[in-house]
Amino acid sequence: MDNPADTEEEKGLNFPCSLCDAEVVHSMTKLLLPALATASVDNTTGDMFKGPSSVVAGLKTELAGYMIQRSETLVRESMGGQEDRSEQFIKASTRPAEFLPDLIEDFVTSKKNMLSHVSGFFSTDGRINKIKEFTQKLETEKFWAEDERKATTETILKIVDVECNFHCHERFDMPDKLLEHTDQCKFRIVNCTNAGCAASFSAIHIEKHDSVCPFKLIPCEQLCEQDVMRSKMDKHCSTVCPMKLINCPFYEVGCETAFAQCSLERHCSGFLQTHLMYVAHVIIRQRVSVNDMDQRLQLLEKVQSLNELSGALDVRTLTVITKEQEAKINKLEKDLKAQETKMKKLENDLKSRK
Repeated sequence: MDNPADTEEEKGLNFPCSLCDAEVVHSMTKLLLPALATASVDNTTGDMFKGPSSVVAGLKTELAGYMIQRSETLVRESMGGQEDRSEQFIKASTRPAEFLPDLIEDFVTSKKNMLSHVSGFFSTDGRINKIKEFTQKLETEKFWAEDERKATTETILKIVDVECNFHCHERFDMPDKLLEHTDQCKFRIVNCTNAGCAASFSAIHIEKHDSVCPFKLIPCEQLCEQDVMRSKMDKHCSTVCPMKLINCPFYEVGCETAFAQCSLERHCSGFLQTHLMYVAHVIIRQRVSVNDMDQRLQLLEKVQSLNELSGALDVRTLTVITKEQEAKINKLEKDLKAQETKMKKLENDLKSRK
């Protein structure tokens, strides 16, 4: 089967666009360093003369070559029979970030020494910690630079992406045409335009990112007139939003209406008489309680002598009860005066607004 790239080169299209889906490339690239560290640790487990650092260089070359070769073989075999493509090929061409771990697992397994195979039956934290430590060491020392890993990943992606869903297939005969295309390519890197967001991604994902960007200004979910940052929507709706539902200020005395807080003044003005009635009922109930207490005190005052009650009531108990009753009466009188003051203030405020 002819290589499409060779055919294009024969036509003089020697300037290909090298852009790929940045998100997919990143997802694949971040798998390579832990894969190399795992293969290096497992290849030298229990070896007194070799450590991961002594084999990592050779394994890096082997890993890159293995993944590229396996990808080419898979595509070549699958493209030979269009109607009978394997599940692995479908996975590779439609979900390359999920396909790459399969190749990595096969490579790592092939590099395990005998002791690693045996210890595999007894998964230990020690092995995991060694792999993490060696991965950090490789990253710190920049042993396998990110740009180099990215180049390997892009090579694999372009091999398996036969339908060009994740990379650009355009080629040109002149460099200026390539440059002009690059500025419009759907895989070019763009920055989010929402104020405060520093995200960058391929242009093909603009709508996808915009639909979840936490810095995007969107209409209020409670339909107020404000545009609110997506990440602050919950706080806005539960605090300052004019359409936030609140209870009537006279809820405690009987008005159980709930409404948007921007309608507070209109509600209080429209239900003035109703609120006055609720308050009046409370005042009447409080006065009844005061009158009932007065009657009880009058009965106590009719007692001529504490000695007449000595058989049924202790003097100290009577004294305590009397003081408690007086305290309750004083509190009720203060509450009543406070309610009357609030009512007068409310009536004055409403009259002044009219």
